[in-house]
Order: sequence, then structure tokens, then C-alpha cells
Amino acid sequence: MQNWWRNYFADDFFHLHKDLFPEADSRAEVSAMLELLGLPAGSRLLDVPCGWGRHTILLAEAGFDVTGADLSHQLLSRAPRRDAADHLRGYAACDIRALPFADASFAAAINVFTSLGLFLNDADDLSALREIRRVLVADGVFLLESMHRDDVVADYAERDQWTLPDGTEVRVRRRFDPVTGISEEKLRWQRGNERGQKRHALKLRTATEIDALLSAAGFSNIAYYGDWNGSPFTHRSEHLIAVAYAG
Repeated sequence: MQNWWRNYFADDFFHLHKDLFPEADSRAEVSAMLELLGLPAGSRLLDVPCGWGRHTILLAEAGFDVTGADLSHQLLSRAPRRDAADHLRGYAACDIRALPFADASFAAAINVFTSLGLFLNDADDLSALREIRRVLVADGVFLLESMHRDDVVADYAERDQWTLPDGTEVRVRRRFDPVTGISEEKLRWQRGNERGQKRHALKLRTATEIDALLSAAGFSNIAYYGDWNGSPFTHRSEHLIAVAYAG
């Protein structure tokens, strides 16, 4: 499972997730991001990883010069093209640990939907955070959104199932290692005569551990929120949203 993420984010991932993120929800999240970032319109912003660009395009429509970056060529192929919005600067297919941008290229960066933890170890996640710090200007701002261990393990679901709007039936089995903090998941899906399965793993961290990684990467003045409405973060919060500054 160490490098599971290399081939996981493919077309089947897109089809299994796209209906879980209505555009109205994405617009509300982007509005909240901009409120928390406090940047003037026209600022250069990096969305990494950006997936199929559901936030990237909305940030560009809001007047920010946005670049998206993601490892998955298949997800990037579904992202809106540069001519979809005046301020959309394009996309880079890359590993988040080796961003193809010069130092101090962006005023801000966002990393949302719990991508921190995909590498399953602190060293790689720290490398990714340091790369984001490198491409930010002095006093640039970074927004990180993630699930966190306190909330997940409080109601850990070893089995789960749901049906997507297109009729796809999804069934999931999970197991959690409390020593390593790694949760492994096996997902099976069926839509008519089509079926498939996917496996992934995620290192779940406490807020304390995330704070230590951000500090080690060179970020400071870190503020934590428990939801997109800016409510205070607690151990019961569904989200962990950190806003940090390049020190």
C-alpha cells in the first residue's frame, strides 16, 4: 500500500466522487477560503493537489490568477481548460514533493480534501509542505483542510455502503492501526453490469501532529478552524482547517 496513490486517482475515482461534490458546495467552500485567506483579487494562487479543478476554476472566476497542480493526468484531463476563465493560468502534472515552480511564485496556496497523509509517513508529507512553503512569497499564506484522527476514530466505520445518484452501489471495508495511525480501505462498486474495486490508505493525524508538521516546514502564526464558517476548532470538529503563514 506504500505507493497506492500512484494509480488510484483515475477515471473510476472521478466517477465515484464527482456527484459527492455539488457545485453549490464547492462555491461555498471557495467563498470561505477567500474569506480566510484575505487576499486581494488578482493574487497568484496555487491549488495543489487540484484533482479535476472543481475549486481551481471557481477561484479563477473570482478574479485570482490560479494554477492547479496534481499527479493524476486522468483527473487533470477533466479539469476546465485555460480559456474557461480569464484568470485560469493552467495546470501542472507533478508530484507535490517536487513542484515545478520557482521560489516565491505564489501569494497563497491551498491543499484541501485530506491529501496530507496519502504518503503514509511524516518525511514525505514534510517534503510536500516544504515545497509549498518554498513556492510562496515571504509572508505568503497557506490553507490546509483535512480530516483529523480525533473525529474519525470517535465514530470509526469498519463497514459502510451508499448508492450514488447514477445508481452505482458502493460498499466499503476499513481497518485502522492505532499504532501507525494508518487507516486502510477496500472499496467495491457496481453499476449495472460494470463493477470494480479500489484500495487506499491514509495516515490519520491529530491536530497536534499536523501542527508539528506545519511548524517543521517553516510555517508560523497558524490559526485553526473547525468548519468553513470559521468556527473554532475542537476535537469534535468534522474538519481541521489551518491557515498558516510562510515564516
